Amino acid sequence: MNIKPVPVSLVGQALTSGITPLYELHQIACELPISVLVDVKQRIGDWLASGGKETDPYIKQQVAYAQKVYQALKGGEIG
Repeated sequence: MNIKPVPVSLVGQALTSGITPLYELHQIACELPISVLVDVKQRIGDWLASGGKETDPYIKQQVAYAQKVYQALKGGEIG
């Protein structure tokens, strides 16, 4: 699987969305490869454990990456 970098426009959408990033991740979690899900969840967990917030841009960037993988698996392109 060849995953391209997350487009800035997708990160921008995640930053302005009214739905929480973790909810968005939850919506697609069962469709992601386990390696991707484990990596994203570990990064998010580490961020939150270090004092970060669920709404920080870093969390949104991780969710945007997961969404990009999801779309690639479905055969679609984002942005």
